[in-house]
Amino acid sequence: IHIVSGAFWVGSVFTFLGFIQPTAVALGPDAQKFTYGLVHDRRLPQVILGSAIVTVIAGVTLLTLTTNGLNPDLMFGESRLGFTIGGIAAIVTLGIGGLYVYPRTETVARIIGLLLAERRPPTAEEQQALGVAGRESRVAGWLVLAGLTIAIACMATARYWGVII
Repeated sequence: IHIVSGAFWVGSVFTFLGFIQPTAVALGPDAQKFTYGLVHDRRLPQVILGSAIVTVIAGVTLLTLTTNGLNPDLMFGESRLGFTIGGIAAIVTLGIGGLYVYPRTETVARIIGLLLAERRPPTAEEQQALGVAGRESRVAGWLVLAGLTIAIACMATARYWGVII
């Protein structure tokens, strides 16, 4: 569960930031229907957030089981240090995504939904709100991807930390 949901989380964030979002930005107003469909109708942000939550819960459960209830001596021992640091990176990343990126996607969906329903271009205030939400979510999204990269690197190499340390 941890690996599959984590792979989906990382892959979704990478695909969204690397391909979907830049294409939508390049298309400008022509991307509104697609963006709304992806965010509102297909609920992509909720699915990504859900996979992130499942990944973190499964990871914390695994760490709890392998460290006798999160015993600090075991958590920070050389054999589990990589998992502990990776887990902390994933939890921080979940916080950034859930508390910062996700609300901005909801703002974008709300404004675009209104524009599509009323069949009109955005007002100056709406255009500014869309621009701010887009810029802020892109920056925070790259922080999320960086955090996930740290988490993956730490967890993938954790078994070798005892040899290195």
